[in-house]
Amino acid sequence: MRRRALHFRGRWKLGLLILILLLVLLFNLRWFPMVRRLVRMQADNETSNRINIAMNGYIRDRALCYEDLVRLEKDASGAITAMQLNMDEANHLRAWLLSEIDREIPDMTGEDFKVPLGNVLFPALFSGRGGYLPIRVVSLRAANVEIASSFTASGINQTLHSIELEVSVEMLLLTPAGLVELQTQTTVPLAQTVIVGSVPGTLITTGD
Repeated sequence: MRRRALHFRGRWKLGLLILILLLVLLFNLRWFPMVRRLVRMQADNETSNRINIAMNGYIRDRALCYEDLVRLEKDASGAITAMQLNMDEANHLRAWLLSEIDREIPDMTGEDFKVPLGNVLFPALFSGRGGYLPIRVVSLRAANVEIASSFTASGINQTLHSIELEVSVEMLLLTPAGLVELQTQTTVPLAQTVIVGSVPGTLITTGD
């Protein structure tokens, strides 16, 4: 009788161990990758959102316009001969935004930066519901801000000149599914104007 009990207990422990291994395997193959995808998606959206909000505030507070960023040189007939980026404003803008990223991104640990559990388990039925998976920014590895310029035909003898910020951020996130590396890239429109007549195809980026 005792031997049977020991045998049953041994089989029960083996069955429990197999069940645990199957659950771990299921989590690794299905649940963890899903969590990592959702974390990347939400972190990318939240990062882009914060960068755009910060830049919109900067543009609004400083009343930033195209003439603040680009200086146009014209000849006697009024034709544009050169376009030069205002490096003082550009460098100030870069430094300010990098400072904002250093301050804002590591702070993304609030309730608005958590993945709803319903999105992971039953997204079709319980999207946005249930408890939340905690996410924490472990480190902000690198951030880079560059100013880009583009020329687009905008009608007969007209060219749309756009100035944009290209922002890239690399960070490491701690999630229930392990560490997640994320590189997010955001393009923020700064200013644009329509130029009538021919324009130089290059924006000079050297200082005065």
